[in-house]
Amino acid sequence: MIASASKDQFDWRGPASERRPKPFSVKLKELFIPPKGEKVLPTASGMMLILIGLCLGLAAYNTENNILFAALALLISALVLSGIFCWMNFLNARWRLETSSTFRVGEDGEIAVVVENPRQRFPLFSLLFEVECEEADVSHDLYLRNSLEPGGTSRLVWRFRPKKRCVANFKIFDAVSSFPFGFLRKHVAGECQKAARIWPARIEYSRLKSIGSGFGWQGASTKAKGTTGELIGLRNYNRGDAPRSIHWKVSARQGKLMVKQNAAESQARYSMVVDTCRYLWSTKEAFEKMCSLLASLAEDLFLSGDLDYCRIVGGPTIKISRVADLESFFDEISALRWGEGASSEGESPPANSIVFTQLEGNSVGAVINGATIAKA
Repeated sequence: MIASASKDQFDWRGPASERRPKPFSVKLKELFIPPKGEKVLPTASGMMLILIGLCLGLAAYNTENNILFAALALLISALVLSGIFCWMNFLNARWRLETSSTFRVGEDGEIAVVVENPRQRFPLFSLLFEVECEEADVSHDLYLRNSLEPGGTSRLVWRFRPKKRCVANFKIFDAVSSFPFGFLRKHVAGECQKAARIWPARIEYSRLKSIGSGFGWQGASTKAKGTTGELIGLRNYNRGDAPRSIHWKVSARQGKLMVKQNAAESQARYSMVVDTCRYLWSTKEAFEKMCSLLASLAEDLFLSGDLDYCRIVGGPTIKISRVADLESFFDEISALRWGEGASSEGESPPANSIVFTQLEGNSVGAVINGATIAKA
């Protein structure tokens, strides 16, 4: 009972996805009046069989030959049995869609259809699942090639390598069974979908040395508020502050939590401000290159401990303190659209903020305090 309960927590779809099986009378009615989204269509061999049956029928009626009538009855029974077995095959099936937690352009991700046969008596045969993504303009067919025994589960995997950055919506468009003879195809709506964000690809970029700007890649020592070095003050506790930063003795005296503020004696930290206004990006190619440079530079600065905040103009400011914060920023990048978004015209970025601009041609540069520090 515990195992079945754990399986039922998933968002299953398909004829066998309901907790309580349908009454046999309802199932029998659906054989003749299929529910919405279900249909039965003949295959190429089925159309050929129907054509042969029509020819045999005409010949049998014209010649009154019993052998021809028997052959016609055999063809009709093959078609009828094909439809019944297709219908019975789907009665034992349910499925769900799974995707990788992250996708990135040019890197392999995983999309899987998990098929289960929850019934106790009959195996499941020969299913086809059509998976598609309109945003990425791709589709793929996944086949259940081996029989699935009662209570068994199979995972059909599609190795997907995205080609463009976008917010994708993967869905099982159709589930098909042509068991056992292949004369008819039973179609059932997949009804499963999964949203995923495809991050931009990493891009090779050149680091440029800033002359006379006072800034390089190493930053500079500072006595500003940070998390390391000597104690320079105290402040009230804010949600999200690390427990180790709490000054417990002062907190006990004042009756409220107080947090230590230390001097940041390491490298200077940078923020990123991204303006997606169309007047800054003359071509979509330059805009996509900017998104790739933005993600690559943000990742490198985060790994070196130099990234503080990231902000897309018109959107929220994201404090980058852990991997989940960086992934949230990448999710925001995946949803950017060329020519859409608010403009930062008349707004001057704060000090130590990296902004992005289009250079000659479709080249893109990262600029801080008026100096270009990276180019792609």
